Amino acid sequence: MKDCLIIGAGAVGLSLAYELAGHGICVTVIDRSACGTEASWAGAGIIPAAKSRAGDSAYTQLSGLSCQLHAQWAKDLQSDTGIDTGYRQCGEIFFGHQQISGDPLSRDLQTLESLGVEIDHLDQQVLKKLEPAISDECLAGADLSAYRTPASAQIRNPWLLRAIREACLQRGVKIVEQVEVLGFDLEQDRIVAAETTSGSFSAEQVCLTSGAWTKALAGKVGISLPMKPIRGQIVLLRLNEQIQQNIIHHGPHYLVPRPDGYVLAGTTLEDVGFEKQTTVKAVREILHFASSMFPQLATAQVERCWAGLRPASLDGHPFIGLLPGFSNGWVATGHFRWGLYLSPATAVVLSQLMRGLTPQIDLTEFRVDRHVLPLLQNTS
Repeated sequence: MKDCLIIGAGAVGLSLAYELAGHGICVTVIDRSACGTEASWAGAGIIPAAKSRAGDSAYTQLSGLSCQLHAQWAKDLQSDTGIDTGYRQCGEIFFGHQQISGDPLSRDLQTLESLGVEIDHLDQQVLKKLEPAISDECLAGADLSAYRTPASAQIRNPWLLRAIREACLQRGVKIVEQVEVLGFDLEQDRIVAAETTSGSFSAEQVCLTSGAWTKALAGKVGISLPMKPIRGQIVLLRLNEQIQQNIIHHGPHYLVPRPDGYVLAGTTLEDVGFEKQTTVKAVREILHFASSMFPQLATAQVERCWAGLRPASLDGHPFIGLLPGFSNGWVATGHFRWGLYLSPATAVVLSQLMRGLTPQIDLTEFRVDRHVLPLLQNTS
């Protein structure tokens, strides 16, 4: 492969461009808006602790590889670009966490233990020592069920996206923004070019990495992707000092503390199509959750509220590999809540496959034409 056109400049697309360019491929990335302004930017930057072994599912292996790569890429990106991605190991505390429907990376205790992830079981005394500002209600009751994964980390999404964009440019990647794909020129089993509002873009290989919008792009070449956008809302809070040390999870909600006093509070799981607006109901729910965990957050300044549209397949697993019927058309999408987290491993294994190598993870589990079950429920 000499060159590649990547359509979609979120975390997955930019990571793939960065990886391909590192192997001497001439890469062009185009995007309908600006780099990293959709779900990749909107997420909370949680990097869960993960491990994998030979024989584990492909998804588990993808998670384990991503966990390793994020630590390494953070160092490499800062060294190459001078941009701090905000990566730091902070630990993650779970309260009675249960499996979330359609999300294979839900952090339930049984799954974590089976994978060999380091876990600290917490009693009230230890929990209070770890998080002195946590509410008394969280500590009350004999049925307290809390545990911590010390190896969990966080990253600042906008910082990472800026760093990887700059690293791509340093490797010679051409990035073209505000370009909408109108259609494709096809020749037998090949995508010859993408026709856009800024002319024609051709390359030897073409990869679709446009998140929730990939379904529409795939439809332009006759491929039906069984996926849909799932809205998540987040509230950014600000205090004068950091009162929380660990990422806190309770069911689908979380609190992510930043060293500068900011706290990301989220999130929702809403099947509402491409409606990206925030809602008063969801924001109130998130604020109530935040103050119930840390009373001081009740007086925190609400800096901003936003929503992102996460690309969810019907079984919660991404699509990674060839588009059916094409020899040079590829796709990487459908990562649901974990696109930014899984982006480095997705980039590495897909780059290997696109370059004619045997990927270190068998990607059969992620093929586009796999059998899927309707596990995602309407949560609007």
